[in-house]
Amino acid sequence: MPIRFVFVTDSHYHADAPKDFGAPKMLTRSREVLEVMVPAINALEPGFILHGGDLLCGGTSFEIPREIYLRSIEEVAEVLAELKAPIYYVPGNHDCDAQQGSFEEFAKRFPIPETLEVVEVAPQLRLALANVYQQNPLEDSAGTWTDELDQALRTAAEEAYKERCALLLVIHPWVFPSHEEQGGFKPGGFVNNAERVLETVAENSAIVAVFTGHKHVNRIRMYRDFLVVDTACLIGYPMGFREVWFEEDGYRSVTTVRPSRSTRGAEPEG
Repeated sequence: MPIRFVFVTDSHYHADAPKDFGAPKMLTRSREVLEVMVPAINALEPGFILHGGDLLCGGTSFEIPREIYLRSIEEVAEVLAELKAPIYYVPGNHDCDAQQGSFEEFAKRFPIPETLEVVEVAPQLRLALANVYQQNPLEDSAGTWTDELDQALRTAAEEAYKERCALLLVIHPWVFPSHEEQGGFKPGGFVNNAERVLETVAENSAIVAVFTGHKHVNRIRMYRDFLVVDTACLIGYPMGFREVWFEEDGYRSVTTVRPSRSTRGAEPEG
């Protein structure tokens, strides 16, 4: 049977945003965007949902007070409880609080992996959910791909290969070089040790795709024999999320879906 799921990332909810913090973010309309997202996803009837991190506006940049951060957690959890399919999370650098860089309160409502967690979501399909924020995200917003993560992914891939399962790596920051990189200039947003991630994925054929967010750009690349699917933020242009199909014959389809306020449904972008 074909497998269909939704990948959404960087929804950046702020319970009391004083401003939009620069175009194209619409943080002052956070509640509206959040409430439109849920029926749009439910209308697609996905088998499961992935959230690529940055549900909130904690961490650096937004200077969110702790009481607003805590209220944001509760309000997001309340709305996402209306999703009809199972949802899986990886943390983003803005999901920690802005004071200590702690994920403790966030993790009470949104289960996140300590390092790498493997979940079987469908027959012959598993997720490898990665937490790259073992160091303080206030100091390391890109996250770091550690020895522990790398070994855990290799072990998961070897087991998946033996059991004829496909594995999807889900990680918040980008892993693939950007077209913006020129000469000595390297744009931000890449996980530290990104080259090692790509090497590990390339060496393990069970890993068929990597899903990332963080840089707020839609992009799909084929590298070696796997896909890298980078997805834009939900809270700004181009607003939307991914609908992903995996067919039995190996065909993969990725569609961008834009939530619609007027219909409270979903409009495919193609």
